[in-house]
Amino acid sequence: MAESRAQRIRVVLTLAQRQEDTAAERLGQYRDQVRGEEEQLAQLRDYAAQYTQDYASQRQGIYAHQLMNYSGFVARLGELCREQEAKLKRMQLTLNKMQEQWRQCHQKRKSIEDLIERFKREDAVLLDKRLQKELDELTTQKFSRIPSRDE
Repeated sequence: MAESRAQRIRVVLTLAQRQEDTAAERLGQYRDQVRGEEEQLAQLRDYAAQYTQDYASQRQGIYAHQLMNYSGFVARLGELCREQEAKLKRMQLTLNKMQEQWRQCHQKRKSIEDLIERFKREDAVLLDKRLQKELDELTTQKFSRIPSRDE
């Protein structure tokens, strides 16, 4: 018997599944990178807050050059935080694009699965009709061979 449409399209489904799996894997890895960058930003903020708090508690007897060094260091920490925030925004945009790519791959795979199911249903209906036709023909042949009582 010839290969059904549902069986022939399984190759396409396999390829779509691979694409979805690859997209999901890349998405997961990138999410991990984003989390790492978020943790780094949190650590920078915590360090800046702790440094400011520690330095504020030691304000007595500070020399001008120490105050200038402190101000410069705090300014650099603020700059690093802003750079990290900008990096995270860019990464979030990339993450959103990757999520959309995965959604498209997922939807494509689901559509192919739905198509396969539709083909199976259609094939089953055709098979039922073919079987019914064969049964009808056999029944007709059987009754046409039986002589009637009138003869």
